[in-house]
Amino acid sequence: MKESIIQYIKKRTKCPLCLSTNLSNGIEPHVNLKFPLLPVCVDNTKEEDNFVPFTICLCEDCGLIMLKEVVDPEILYKIFHSDGIGKVWDNHYNSLLNLIKEYHKSGRILEIGAGQGKLIKKLLDNYISGIEVIDPLYEGPKDGVVVYNKLFSKDSAEEFKGNFDSIVSSHTLEHFTEFKEYFENSWKSLKPGGFLFTSIPNQESNFAKGYGNQLNFEHPSICTNVHWFYLHYKYGFVIRKVSFYLDHSMQIVAQKTDNPIDYKVDVKGLSEKILEQYTASIKERINKIKQFAKSDKENWIFGASNFTQPLFVYGLNEDYFKGVLDNSPLKHNKRLYGTNLICRKPEDVVLPERRDLRIFLNLGQYNQEVFEQLKRLNPLLECIFI
Repeated sequence: MKESIIQYIKKRTKCPLCLSTNLSNGIEPHVNLKFPLLPVCVDNTKEEDNFVPFTICLCEDCGLIMLKEVVDPEILYKIFHSDGIGKVWDNHYNSLLNLIKEYHKSGRILEIGAGQGKLIKKLLDNYISGIEVIDPLYEGPKDGVVVYNKLFSKDSAEEFKGNFDSIVSSHTLEHFTEFKEYFENSWKSLKPGGFLFTSIPNQESNFAKGYGNQLNFEHPSICTNVHWFYLHYKYGFVIRKVSFYLDHSMQIVAQKTDNPIDYKVDVKGLSEKILEQYTASIKERINKIKQFAKSDKENWIFGASNFTQPLFVYGLNEDYFKGVLDNSPLKHNKRLYGTNLICRKPEDVVLPERRDLRIFLNLGQYNQEVFEQLKRLNPLLECIFI
């Protein structure tokens, strides 16, 4: 780890959920691995990449799975990360929009961490006014939107105090290294009886399947569904509705109250089982690649992101692959951070006449969507789901 990065790394001393200091030292074989700092593609050489200690531990009291070392968001978000694209993501935003419309009839609504404005565009089509965003890197539509180019902090919550009818976040909360401030700031910013709409990855399901986008320096802990419920009640919200979008996301509607409920949560046994399944799933993925990535064809892996990086962290040799494919224009013709693999646009590699390609689909919930895309490019293409 380069000396300039050390200042941005800290070791946890307490659980970000229940605030206990009773943390395990680490769970084998997930101890002191070397994980690439960023889930992006870059132009520089691999020698300039930073690898940070990666240790998975448990809170012995509430059972939260988390990384022992966390990275300051200041360094993580200096590089813009691509938003979710494609049919699955679009349907996710539609699902969340319908939930919002069910409860938010009018007034001011604030989205935290709106990114490229995928949800904002849909809100603008359904509400005449009142759309606001807080995000230091917001790149969505500006017309008809009040934008605060900063982080959602204690200072901004004091500024917003009691002003909003609703607050929404979509795949934002899992990025936080601590949860307390997010919920306290949301509670303070909402009017009495205001609504908190939260869409988060279904971590309980997808971490067990070995999806590498679930636990990394961007997403430093794994909450079971019970953990998410606990956080809402602990910080003064009553859950009004829970909805699942496929196995992709859990969407929660909660309402501000004056009566927080700080009950005891302990799902350590469940978390240990989920971690066992994660370990087995990673091993199974790697073994499948070793079995099928023969030299008779060019082997490519689809997913230039933290879906693919963990496979190399856990021992897979990147030499199995000619390169990596991805649909994000921000990644094309750049190197997947932590590897020597160059990311290519699918249409540049998967040509109709080629019979010498084998594509490993490593995108979790997005595998089927990408499979259909690739088969349109080349109906005879060999695709392997991992």
